[in-house]
Amino acid sequence: MKRIIIATISLILSVTLSAQDRTPMDKIWEEIEKITSARQDSKMKVNHGGGQLLYVHNGIVGKEFLCSTDCEGVTTSFNNFTPEEIEAVNERNRKEIFDKIFVAIRHNLDSLMECSEESYHFESHSHDADTITYSLCLKNGGDSIAKIRANDGAMFYPEALETVFLNYTASPKPCGKHIRGFGTLGYNKRLPLPGGKSYYFDKQPYLDKIIPVLKRKDIKSWSFKWAQSDDYDIDAHHDKEFYSATRVHLPKNAGQMIGTMYFIPREKTRLAEEVFTAIDSITLNYTEIHPEQMFMYIYNVKKEVMQYIESSNISTLFEGTTGKGHVSTCVLFGITPKGYYAAIADCENNACIPKEWSTLKSFFNGKKKYI
Repeated sequence: MKRIIIATISLILSVTLSAQDRTPMDKIWEEIEKITSARQDSKMKVNHGGGQLLYVHNGIVGKEFLCSTDCEGVTTSFNNFTPEEIEAVNERNRKEIFDKIFVAIRHNLDSLMECSEESYHFESHSHDADTITYSLCLKNGGDSIAKIRANDGAMFYPEALETVFLNYTASPKPCGKHIRGFGTLGYNKRLPLPGGKSYYFDKQPYLDKIIPVLKRKDIKSWSFKWAQSDDYDIDAHHDKEFYSATRVHLPKNAGQMIGTMYFIPREKTRLAEEVFTAIDSITLNYTEIHPEQMFMYIYNVKKEVMQYIESSNISTLFEGTTGKGHVSTCVLFGITPKGYYAAIADCENNACIPKEWSTLKSFFNGKKKYI
């Protein structure tokens, strides 16, 4: 049976908080998730300083109806489907997935507006071009509500303790007959920390818990250094050389990642699951015990990485800010067809991961040394 992806419709779950911190949004996302099993979201817990802990949870909401050879300007069909088959798929997607999801989102956001301290809602629908914007200040952080209106009309509440937003736009595709749309449903929660101060991340107690997990006989390791000088243009070489690049000093380029890569062969999947789960659990627990230390922890990284079977992927699980400027300790999970990887690295300034990250002992300005 032919299988095609007819839309990217991805939504978000409740933020992992203690029972007393759960919000009305938790129920909303649980209800929305029942409609679709697909989701692609970004969920983080962050202390960037200022004595505050921030929970951020954003999910993609989108649709793209397929074109066929009877569309003007479209020269190839999708998987050789006939125009009639394409329209049947589009209609099923429209009725069974997209419309249901947006009805649920709009119903719940409209309900939340009634209990918000302040809210903003705008919609425009004209000739299949849609704009839907919600901005809700569920809980404010002071006597007056600070707000900023963006160029696109969306409202932001920069000092609020709890906010929800939806930004969605859709427009006709070049054929003029079909539509694509993209949006983000998001939730932010700020928690002031006891004492009102943040401190640099103390990496050694954390590493003392992580390293023993990786000292197993079936786990190989090697040191690596990925670096570039300021005269090496990251942007000019990005497509050819880099898997990803975190730019913190634009337009400067200097930066490095120095650490240890741990490798588990593909046939040791159970071991990889155990190691990734242990590291993830230790990291989450450490951030619960030491929320005052500056860090960024990303939920669901293990699940995201483990879903890749034939391709390669590497994602940051954790980053702890260890000093002034952009100096940090990072933990990453990776996978290739050959096996599973965990990397622990000290990062400085621009952190760039080369495309051949799983096989490189060193990378400097495009010069490579393989393991």
